Amino acid sequence: MIKSHFTFWFLAISCFTVFSQNESTRYANFQADFFYGFIIEHDTSLDAAIQGNGYGLLLSYNKVNNKNTKFNSLYNYPERGYSFIYENFNSTILGEAFGAYRHYTYNLNPSKKNHLKLTTGFGLGYSTKPYDAINNNQNFAIGSHFLASAYFKLQYVQLFKDQNLSLNSAINIIHFSNMSFKNPNLGINTLALNIGVNYKLKPVEVSKKDSVFSLDTTLKYHILLRGGFNQSKVIDSDLYPFFTATFQLGKTINNFSTLTGGVEYLNAQFLKAYSDHINNKEGQNYPENNASRVGIFVGHELTQNHFSFITQIGLYVYQPVPYESMIYERFGFHYTLNNHWFAEISMKVNLFRAEALEFGLGYTF
Repeated sequence: MIKSHFTFWFLAISCFTVFSQNESTRYANFQADFFYGFIIEHDTSLDAAIQGNGYGLLLSYNKVNNKNTKFNSLYNYPERGYSFIYENFNSTILGEAFGAYRHYTYNLNPSKKNHLKLTTGFGLGYSTKPYDAINNNQNFAIGSHFLASAYFKLQYVQLFKDQNLSLNSAINIIHFSNMSFKNPNLGINTLALNIGVNYKLKPVEVSKKDSVFSLDTTLKYHILLRGGFNQSKVIDSDLYPFFTATFQLGKTINNFSTLTGGVEYLNAQFLKAYSDHINNKEGQNYPENNASRVGIFVGHELTQNHFSFITQIGLYVYQPVPYESMIYERFGFHYTLNNHWFAEISMKVNLFRAEALEFGLGYTF
């Protein structure tokens, strides 16, 4: 899914940004954006479904927490709130979609009068016209009504900057998919231009104090078990369990970033049914009782208090049943429970196609 690569670059931008601001007045605010853009054809199977440019509305409520926490101090007191998206895909095959999100907005250049802001939103979506074998058999993008969704918005404030109202422009990418719980599931990605109106509500005084935070830079060792259920890319195939056992090294390099790398054993039971299907259909001779793969990976974690945003890229060094690609990516969230235990939720992707939504529990030595 092409959204994966945009995720990496947006997180990289926020990772290497220097935040600095001593004291200011912030405002809780409400914003309404109209967006118009094109749906990215990341697979030729989507050619019939993409009939025009997508358009819609993004509504968001934003508030400021002025507590002098480590997270607020390091990230310059980001706005946080809730948002709602309506998108019309301008296609009789794709229909419309709705999304509800929890989002954070980071000020990338707080010392400037015009603020460059990055908003990251993650939530749930609903599609009005998913794939149906009889009535909508050309929608290879979405296989179910209920979806996972994310959006990333890079915004620049342009006009009426000293008034309660401001007019904002932005570049936005919106993603909908169900992460292979129900195929077909190529996903829908829209790259759009936004024009929005922002209205300031109540002021919040923020006073940033210069603080020194302790940093543990020792090499950490982690073991992690992930699991869940998913389908192969064969339409109407069954759900099968999978699990992944990971050994990972982690090295914190500053208050924002941890570099990771490791090796993992992946067992996906859908590969048995998939190899049987391919052998019968294409005359291949793939093993039908081997659901194993082994991968090596490197990654990055963008730290935000007890949470981290995970980005990883890996290579299968053992894959007896070829599936999509030798390269895979992982994007998700890491939550530290205590000094040793942590939990994760992540999306595993094989280049442009999501393979699984993973739930994980790990231990740090």
